[in-house]
Amino acid sequence: MTSDRTVSRESARGQTTLDFTIGVVIFLTVLAGVFLFVPGTLQPFEEGGQEDLVTANRVADQLAEQSLGEPTTPHVLSDDCTVAFFNTSVTPPAECGYDGATLSERLGLGDRQFVNVTIREGGTDGSGTSEPLCWNGSELPGERLESADDCDSNTTTLAIGSTPVESQSTVTARRVVELDGQDVFLVVVLW
Repeated sequence: MTSDRTVSRESARGQTTLDFTIGVVIFLTVLAGVFLFVPGTLQPFEEGGQEDLVTANRVADQLAEQSLGEPTTPHVLSDDCTVAFFNTSVTPPAECGYDGATLSERLGLGDRQFVNVTIREGGTDGSGTSEPLCWNGSELPGERLESADDCDSNTTTLAIGSTPVESQSTVTARRVVELDGQDVFLVVVLW
Protein backbone atom coordinates (compact mmCIF):
# COMPACT_ATOMS: atom_id res chain seq x y z
CA MET A 1 0.00 0.00 0.00
CA THR A 2 2.80 2.41 0.49
CA SER A 3 3.65 2.27 -3.16
CA ASP A 4 0.10 3.36 -4.16
CA ARG A 5 0.29 6.44 -1.96
CA THR A 6 3.60 7.42 -3.43
CA VAL A 7 2.26 7.24 -6.99
CA SER A 8 -0.81 9.35 -6.21
CA ARG A 9 1.26 12.05 -4.53
CA GLU A 10 3.55 12.35 -7.55
CA SER A 11 0.64 12.64 -10.05
CA ALA A 12 -1.20 15.30 -8.02
CA ARG A 13 1.08 18.26 -8.62
CA GLY A 14 0.35 22.00 -8.14
CA GLN A 15 0.32 24.82 -10.71
CA THR A 16 3.72 25.52 -12.20
CA THR A 17 5.11 28.80 -13.47
CA LEU A 18 4.74 27.63 -17.06
CA ASP A 19 1.03 26.86 -16.58
CA PHE A 20 0.43 30.30 -15.06
CA THR A 21 2.27 32.05 -17.92
CA ILE A 22 0.28 30.20 -20.60
CA GLY A 23 -3.01 31.06 -18.86
CA VAL A 24 -2.15 34.77 -18.58
CA VAL A 25 -1.07 34.93 -22.24
CA ILE A 26 -4.33 33.32 -23.40
CA PHE A 27 -6.37 35.67 -21.17
CA LEU A 28 -4.59 38.80 -22.47
CA THR A 29 -4.93 37.65 -26.09
CA VAL A 30 -8.68 37.15 -25.71
CA LEU A 31 -9.03 40.49 -23.89
CA ALA A 32 -7.12 42.34 -26.64
CA GLY A 33 -9.26 40.63 -29.29
CA VAL A 34 -12.43 41.80 -27.57
CA PHE A 35 -11.18 45.41 -27.39
CA LEU A 36 -10.25 45.35 -31.08
CA PHE A 37 -13.45 43.65 -32.24
CA VAL A 38 -16.10 45.61 -30.31
CA PRO A 39 -15.40 49.08 -31.83
CA GLY A 40 -15.64 47.55 -35.32
CA THR A 41 -19.06 46.14 -34.55
CA LEU A 42 -20.30 49.52 -33.27
CA GLN A 43 -18.86 51.54 -36.18
CA PRO A 44 -21.96 51.40 -38.45
CA PHE A 45 -23.93 53.10 -35.69
CA GLU A 46 -21.42 55.91 -35.14
CA GLU A 47 -21.15 59.04 -37.24
CA GLY A 48 -17.93 59.13 -39.19
CA GLY A 49 -16.27 60.81 -42.14
CA GLN A 50 -17.29 58.26 -44.79
CA GLU A 51 -20.55 60.02 -45.63
CA ASP A 52 -18.68 63.35 -45.89
CA LEU A 53 -16.32 61.79 -48.43
CA VAL A 54 -19.23 60.64 -50.58
CA THR A 55 -20.95 64.03 -50.26
CA ALA A 56 -17.80 65.99 -51.17
CA ASN A 57 -17.29 63.87 -54.29
CA ARG A 58 -20.96 64.23 -55.23
CA VAL A 59 -20.81 68.02 -54.89
CA ALA A 60 -17.57 68.25 -56.90
CA ASP A 61 -19.00 66.06 -59.69
CA GLN A 62 -22.27 67.98 -59.70
CA LEU A 63 -20.47 71.31 -60.07
CA ALA A 64 -17.93 70.13 -62.66
CA GLU A 65 -20.32 68.13 -64.80
CA GLN A 66 -23.70 69.89 -64.54
CA SER A 67 -24.22 73.00 -62.43
CA LEU A 68 -21.40 75.24 -63.66
CA GLY A 69 -21.45 74.05 -67.26
CA GLU A 70 -23.37 71.93 -69.70
CA PRO A 71 -23.78 68.17 -69.19
CA THR A 72 -22.79 67.66 -72.84
CA THR A 73 -19.32 69.12 -72.12
CA PRO A 74 -18.41 67.98 -68.59
CA HIS A 75 -15.51 69.66 -66.81
CA VAL A 76 -15.75 72.73 -69.06
CA LEU A 77 -17.23 75.50 -66.94
CA SER A 78 -19.48 78.24 -68.29
CA ASP A 79 -18.11 81.70 -67.59
CA ASP A 80 -21.51 83.20 -66.76
CA CYS A 81 -22.67 80.33 -64.52
CA THR A 82 -19.36 80.22 -62.66
CA VAL A 83 -19.21 83.95 -61.96
CA ALA A 84 -22.87 84.00 -60.83
CA PHE A 85 -22.22 81.00 -58.55
CA PHE A 86 -19.37 82.75 -56.73
CA ASN A 87 -20.90 86.24 -56.82
CA THR A 88 -24.28 85.89 -55.10
CA SER A 89 -25.32 89.43 -56.10
CA VAL A 90 -25.42 88.31 -59.76
CA THR A 91 -28.53 86.44 -60.93
CA PRO A 92 -27.53 83.16 -62.58
CA PRO A 93 -28.62 82.60 -66.18
CA ALA A 94 -31.50 80.17 -66.73
CA GLU A 95 -29.24 77.53 -68.28
CA CYS A 96 -27.20 77.14 -65.10
CA GLY A 97 -27.85 73.92 -63.20
CA TYR A 98 -28.38 75.44 -59.77
CA ASP A 99 -30.78 77.70 -57.92
CA GLY A 100 -31.36 78.75 -54.35
CA ALA A 101 -30.49 81.65 -52.12
CA THR A 102 -27.82 79.98 -49.99
CA LEU A 103 -24.81 77.88 -50.88
CA SER A 104 -26.30 74.85 -49.11
CA GLU A 105 -29.48 75.13 -51.20
CA ARG A 106 -27.49 75.47 -54.44
CA LEU A 107 -25.53 72.32 -53.62
CA GLY A 108 -28.36 70.29 -52.06
CA LEU A 109 -26.71 70.03 -48.64
CA GLY A 110 -28.25 69.88 -45.20
CA ASP A 111 -28.12 72.67 -42.66
CA ARG A 112 -25.49 70.91 -40.56
CA GLN A 113 -22.96 70.47 -43.34
CA PHE A 114 -20.47 73.21 -44.04
CA VAL A 115 -18.77 73.61 -47.39
CA ASN A 116 -16.19 75.78 -49.10
CA VAL A 117 -15.85 75.83 -52.89
CA THR A 118 -12.89 77.47 -54.63
CA ILE A 119 -11.28 77.59 -58.04
CA ARG A 120 -7.50 77.52 -57.81
CA GLU A 121 -4.44 77.32 -59.99
CA GLY A 122 -2.73 73.98 -60.17
CA GLY A 123 0.28 75.21 -58.21
CA THR A 124 3.84 74.06 -58.76
CA ASP A 125 3.16 70.55 -57.48
CA GLY A 126 -0.23 70.21 -59.23
CA SER A 127 -2.09 69.80 -55.93
CA GLY A 128 -4.52 72.69 -56.33
CA THR A 129 -3.56 74.17 -52.96
CA SER A 130 -2.73 77.69 -54.17
CA GLU A 131 -4.79 80.78 -53.38
CA PRO A 132 -8.25 81.13 -55.02
CA LEU A 133 -8.32 82.82 -58.40
CA CYS A 134 -10.21 86.00 -59.27
CA TRP A 135 -12.40 86.69 -62.31
CA ASN A 136 -11.89 89.97 -64.12
CA GLY A 137 -14.72 90.34 -66.64
CA SER A 138 -13.15 93.41 -68.25
CA GLU A 139 -10.18 91.41 -69.58
CA LEU A 140 -10.09 89.56 -72.89
CA PRO A 141 -11.06 85.86 -73.06
CA GLY A 142 -8.18 83.68 -71.93
CA GLU A 143 -6.86 86.45 -69.65
CA ARG A 144 -9.81 86.89 -67.26
CA LEU A 145 -8.42 84.64 -64.50
CA GLU A 146 -6.06 86.45 -62.18
CA SER A 147 -4.05 85.37 -59.17
CA ALA A 148 -5.22 86.34 -55.68
CA ASP A 149 -2.57 89.08 -55.57
CA ASP A 150 -4.33 90.93 -58.42
CA CYS A 151 -7.85 90.80 -56.91
CA ASP A 152 -9.55 94.13 -56.35
CA SER A 153 -13.07 95.50 -56.02
CA ASN A 154 -13.75 95.07 -59.77
CA THR A 155 -13.08 91.33 -59.71
CA THR A 156 -14.99 88.34 -58.34
CA THR A 157 -13.04 86.06 -56.04
CA LEU A 158 -13.74 82.48 -57.07
CA ALA A 159 -14.28 81.25 -53.51
CA ILE A 160 -17.50 80.84 -51.57
CA GLY A 161 -18.42 79.34 -48.21
CA SER A 162 -17.05 79.53 -44.72
CA THR A 163 -13.52 78.66 -43.65
CA PRO A 164 -13.03 75.52 -41.54
CA VAL A 165 -11.45 75.78 -38.13
CA GLU A 166 -8.03 74.11 -38.02
CA SER A 167 -9.13 71.61 -35.37
CA GLN A 168 -12.05 70.34 -37.48
CA SER A 169 -11.77 67.26 -39.64
CA THR A 170 -12.39 68.08 -43.31
CA VAL A 171 -12.85 66.13 -46.53
CA THR A 172 -11.55 67.56 -49.82
CA ALA A 173 -12.53 66.70 -53.39
CA ARG A 174 -10.63 68.16 -56.37
CA ARG A 175 -11.57 68.17 -60.04
CA VAL A 176 -9.53 69.48 -62.95
CA VAL A 177 -11.81 71.73 -64.98
CA GLU A 178 -11.46 74.22 -67.80
CA LEU A 179 -12.46 77.83 -67.22
CA ASP A 180 -11.74 80.66 -69.65
CA GLY A 181 -9.59 78.29 -71.71
CA GLN A 182 -7.32 77.43 -68.77
CA ASP A 183 -7.01 74.24 -66.73
CA VAL A 184 -7.75 74.97 -63.07
CA PHE A 185 -8.76 73.05 -59.97
CA LEU A 186 -12.30 73.04 -58.59
CA VAL A 187 -11.80 72.33 -54.89
CA VAL A 188 -14.67 71.34 -52.57
CA VAL A 189 -13.96 71.18 -48.82
CA LEU A 190 -16.68 69.70 -46.61
CA TRP A 191 -16.85 69.38 -42.83
